[in-house]
Amino acid sequence: MGSYYLVILKWWCNLKAKNNKGAITVFISIVLSSVFLVVGTFTDAARVSFAHSQVQRANKTALSSLLACYNNELKDEYGLFGSYLDNDTLLESYEEYFLKNLNIYDNQNFLYDYSIESIKLEQPYNLENRNVFERQIMEFMKYRAPYEIASDLLNKIEGIKNISSGAKVYKRKMETDKQASTIGDLQLSLQDKTKKINEAGIASEVTELKSEYMSQNAKYDDSTQKLLALQNLYSNVKDDDKKIQLIKDIRTVQGEISGINRTKENIKSTIINSVNQYKSLNSQAAENAKTITAQKGNLLDRIEGELQYIKDNQDGIKELQESYKDGLSNMKKIIDEDNSAVIIESLESNVAKCDSLATKASSNEIEFLSAIDKLAEANSVNYTFNKARPAESEDEDNRDKAEQALKEAFSEKGDLKTIDNSLLQQLPSRKAYAQEDIDTQNLDNMNFDDESYANNNLDYLSSKESGIEQMISKVAEELYVNEYIMGTFKHDVPNIEGEDDSKAYNLRSKDKTKRAGYFSSFEVEYIINGNKAEATNTVLIKSEILAFRLISNVIHIYTDSSKMARITSLAAALSTWSAGLSTPLIQTMLVFSWAMMESLYDMDQLAKGERILLFKTKDQWKTDISGVVDKKKVINVENNPLNLSYQDYLKIFLLMMDKDKKLARIQDLVQLNIGISNSGFLLEDCKVFFKSETSVSMKNMFISFPSFTTQARKNISRSYIKESMYIGY
Repeated sequence: MGSYYLVILKWWCNLKAKNNKGAITVFISIVLSSVFLVVGTFTDAARVSFAHSQVQRANKTALSSLLACYNNELKDEYGLFGSYLDNDTLLESYEEYFLKNLNIYDNQNFLYDYSIESIKLEQPYNLENRNVFERQIMEFMKYRAPYEIASDLLNKIEGIKNISSGAKVYKRKMETDKQASTIGDLQLSLQDKTKKINEAGIASEVTELKSEYMSQNAKYDDSTQKLLALQNLYSNVKDDDKKIQLIKDIRTVQGEISGINRTKENIKSTIINSVNQYKSLNSQAAENAKTITAQKGNLLDRIEGELQYIKDNQDGIKELQESYKDGLSNMKKIIDEDNSAVIIESLESNVAKCDSLATKASSNEIEFLSAIDKLAEANSVNYTFNKARPAESEDEDNRDKAEQALKEAFSEKGDLKTIDNSLLQQLPSRKAYAQEDIDTQNLDNMNFDDESYANNNLDYLSSKESGIEQMISKVAEELYVNEYIMGTFKHDVPNIEGEDDSKAYNLRSKDKTKRAGYFSSFEVEYIINGNKAEATNTVLIKSEILAFRLISNVIHIYTDSSKMARITSLAAALSTWSAGLSTPLIQTMLVFSWAMMESLYDMDQLAKGERILLFKTKDQWKTDISGVVDKKKVINVENNPLNLSYQDYLKIFLLMMDKDKKLARIQDLVQLNIGISNSGFLLEDCKVFFKSETSVSMKNMFISFPSFTTQARKNISRSYIKESMYIGY
C-alpha cells in the first residue's frame, strides 16, 4: 500500500510541475477510493464474522427448542428426556425456529438480508440406544444413590457368595454320597447272592444225588449179573419153549438196564444243572465282590481327595466343612467293615470246583464221583458289611408332604397379564435378543425321591460362584441403574415390615404402586426374568429366591447335630434302607425335604415384607421335620447386614444380570407403560440428539471476497455461511 501512495505522489508532482488543473481532485478521489475499498473490505469481513455467530446462535436456539418438546410423561415418571415428534413436524418446527431466530419472516429486508439456502436435520440417536438410555439414567441418579447402599449390598453379596460356595461343598458331599450309595446297592446285591449260595445246600444236594447214582450203579451191577446168567442159560437150553421164555426174560432185564442208565443220566444232568446254578451264583457274587473292592478303593481315594480339598479351602462355611469332614471320616470306618475282598477267594474256589465237576462229567465215572465229593466240601461264604442299625423314630417320612406343599405354593398365580404378540415384537429387548432367558432354576416340581433334583439345585447355585465374584466389582458400577430400577418400577412386595410407607415411593416421592402400568405389579420381576407372561416371572423369581433359601437351610440342618440325629434315626427306621454306605444319600433327601418346608415358610414371610436371616440360628428355625410351624415369635436382629428382605434378593438378582439385557428390559417397561396412554408409543421415536447442517446466504454491502467458493463467486452480491451443529439432552 505504501509503494502505491509513492507512485500516486510522484504522479501528482509531475502534474504539478506541468501546472495541470484538477490534479488535486483526481488525487483525492484515488486516495479515497482505496480507503473506501479497505474500509468496505473490513466492514464486510466483520459482518460475515458476526453473521457466523448469529447463525450459530440461531441454530443452537432452534435445536434447543426442539429438545424442549420432550414427552412429559417420560420425564415425570421416569426422569428421561426424549423429543416425541414425527420427522416432518421436527423439520418444519426447526425451520420455523431457525427463520425467526434470524429475523427472516414477513419478507422484511434487514441489514443482513439472510436467506436459507439449504437445511438438513438428522436424529442420530434415540432413547432405544442403550448407551444414551444409560447415560440419562446415570444423570438422573447421580444424587440419588448414596454410597451406604453399595456398602450394605456388598455385605449381603458376601453372604450369598458363602451360600454359593456352600452349595459347591454340599454338591461335592452329594457326589461322594452317591458314589458310596452305588457301593451300598452292590453290597445289598452281594448280600442277597451270598445268602442264596449258603442256602443252596449244594453239599447235601450233590451228596444225596451221588447216593442215588451209586444206588443205580448197584442195580446196574445186579441186572448185569442177571443178564449174564440168563444168557448162559439160554445157550445151554435145547427146549424151544424155554428159549422163548428166556428171550423174554433177557429182554426184560435189558430194559431194566436201559432204565437204570437213563436214571443215572438224569441224576448226572440234575447234578450238573445244580452245579451250574451254584457256579453262576458264585461267579456273579465274585464279580460283585471284585466290583465292590475296586469301587471301595476309588471311594477311599475320593475321600482322601475331599479331606485335602477341605484342608486347602478354608474360606467357606466352617461348620459345613467340619460336618463334611466328620462324615468322610465316618464313611472310611464304614468302608473298613466290608470284607468283599476276603470272600473273593472262597467264591472263586467254589467256581473252580464246579468247573472241575463239569469237565469230569464226560470222563470216567470214578473221577466224576470224586469231583462230587470235592464239591460237597464247597466253602460257605460269610459276607459282612456295615448296615444301618434297626431304629425307631417318632418322625414320619415327610417327602410327599414337602412335594405337595411345594406344588401348592406355586399354584396361586392369579389373573396376571401377558404381553400381546403385537407389542412383543416391538420391544427393544426382543429386537436385541431373539430368546428369553432360560438360565433360571424352577423348583415348582421337585421330586424328593430322586437326588438329581437336589443335584440340579446345587449345580445351579454353585455355578453362580464365579458370577458372584464379578458382582462385587459391579456393585459401584451398576448401583445407579439398579437403584433406579428399584426406585422406579413396581414389584411384589412394596412395603417392608417396620418401614414407613414412604419407602415404597418412587424417586420423585410418589406412590409408584398407584402408577398405571402394563403389568399389575411385577415389573422388577420382568426385568430380571424377561418372560412375556407376568405369572411366569413370579414363578421364576420365587424359584430363584427359594433356591438360595433351600441351600441355606440345608446347610443349617446338616451342621446342626440335633437335627441330623433325627434325620439319621428316621432313615434307619425305614426298612428299605439297610446298607450303611447308602444312608448318607438317603439322609440328604430327607434333609432337603425338611429344608424345603422351612424355605416355603421363609418365602411366605418374605412375601409379607419380613426380613429373614440368610443363615438362621437354632432359635430362628421355625418348622419341625413334619412341616409343622412353631408359633413362637422369632426376634430378628435388625442391624444384621445378612437380614434380607424380598427387595434385597431382587437387588442381588439385578446384579447378576447382563447389563445390556437389564437396560433393554427397562426400555421395554417404559415403552409398554407409556403406550397405555399414548397408543403406538415407541422409544425409537423419542429423539435425544439432533444434528443440523445449514447453508445461509447474506447480502454483501461492498464486494465479495476472491477466496470465496466458486458458487459464491458466481453471485458476488452475497456471501454464504455453512454451519454444522450437534446437540442433545
